[in-house]
Amino acid sequence: MAIRSRADQIAGVAYTFLVMSTIATLLRIYCRAWVIKAFSLDDWLAVGAQILFIVFTSYELTGVSYGTGRHVADIDPEHLPKAMQMWWTCEPLYVLTNMFIKASIALFLLRICVDRVHKIIIWTVTGITEIYSLFFFLLFILQCRPTSLFWLRVTENPPSGSCLDAKVVSDAFYGYSAISCLTDWTYSILPMFVVWNLQMDRKVKLSVVLILAAGTIASAATIVRFPYLYSLTDINDFLYSTSDVAIWSTVETGLGITAAGFATLRPLLRRFFGGSSAHDTPGDPSAGPWHRTGSGHPSDAYGRGLSSRKGQEGYELRDNNPSGKDYGVTTVIRHGEQFADVDTESQKNTGLDDLDSDPHEWSGSDQDLTNMEQKRRAGQAWNITVEKSVVQTRN
Repeated sequence: MAIRSRADQIAGVAYTFLVMSTIATLLRIYCRAWVIKAFSLDDWLAVGAQILFIVFTSYELTGVSYGTGRHVADIDPEHLPKAMQMWWTCEPLYVLTNMFIKASIALFLLRICVDRVHKIIIWTVTGITEIYSLFFFLLFILQCRPTSLFWLRVTENPPSGSCLDAKVVSDAFYGYSAISCLTDWTYSILPMFVVWNLQMDRKVKLSVVLILAAGTIASAATIVRFPYLYSLTDINDFLYSTSDVAIWSTVETGLGITAAGFATLRPLLRRFFGGSSAHDTPGDPSAGPWHRTGSGHPSDAYGRGLSSRKGQEGYELRDNNPSGKDYGVTTVIRHGEQFADVDTESQKNTGLDDLDSDPHEWSGSDQDLTNMEQKRRAGQAWNITVEKSVVQTRN
């Protein structure tokens, strides 16, 4: 027995991914804006993508109430043009949403990539994707003249005008899907090469790679949609024939936003499940080299922060010493005619605890930093020299 309606399937998928993507985006906002305080342009683009996706699913669900997913014979003639209009509105929103989320992912990856070749690849793939997406967006909204002919042509008295051959739009959609797949796979595979060369625990490295590679899931939905794109040429029973296109377009977009959101949540997970720092590249690639440590900040194995009084902050100096040798460190801060021996301690470097190591970090005692700040405010000029002596004590 043939299925008479796919409306419930379309609505179910829309609700599912609307909830998933909204949760992922809200967690991303909380993590980036409050946990690590590094809300950047890629996060704004992700929020914009989520807003567009909400509008997209709203029109999609409205279309379902008018007849999307049902055979034309089962739709009230008065509702048919409205359902077609909702379908038409969803398509440009789908393209815009994916333009935003792909640009967001590209900016996110550019912050963790240091190799010039990797950056060129990202810029090239992103440029091609955005340009073709804009072309497809314009092609779709201008395919009929007047535009309203797209949904009014199913009425008894359609307005005069003309539309492009439906095969032109279908072929353009094939091209868009192919480019989208190429972009998703590039965004997912490239970070593996970036992360794999970092000095970090193999388990941590694997978890980061899996998080960043989550975008391949979204491309799977794009691949599944390929066999159904021919249905765009079925004008006579358009709303039922294109049910699979509607479903997998929603899955693709929802998964893309969700995966992009989860890729930024590593600092949040570390806060709840343990870890030495809330800063995390790539979870926080935009965070600068300053890693603050308070009195409650645990010492790590490769650079222990100075103890500080309650309510104050210090800065820690980290030295990457993969040889695992013990050594003593004496750090001296000179300012004007005075100097302070900040710390002398024995350390054992066991390698990177995570992605947050930075050779540019430095340390200083609270009192010395406070004294220097008071002099600065008093208008006294002073010079600062940071010296460090490293003495190996034991192999």
